[in-house]
Amino acid sequence: MIPLVGEHSITVGQLRQNPTKMLADVQDGEHYVVTSHGRPIADVVPHVESGWVSVDRVAQLLQRSGDDEWARELQADRDEHDLRDPWR
Repeated sequence: MIPLVGEHSITVGQLRQNPTKMLADVQDGEHYVVTSHGRPIADVVPHVESGWVSVDRVAQLLQRSGDDEWARELQADRDEHDLRDPWR
């Protein structure tokens, strides 16, 4: 399995002893895979209010990915289209 950008691994024992750092990381947008006996059993990801992803969040993820060409293409699309949340 290829880890996501910003993905970390934590064992059940580590999580039981001190969940504070992991929860702070998740609050900052990081993803965790919880493992038991070396096997993945759960994903801990930031809560998402809706299915809409803000332009700012996409830009943040693109910046972390290092894909400048894709970022330029999306910026050109944003400049060309109205991207208001259609579900609000």
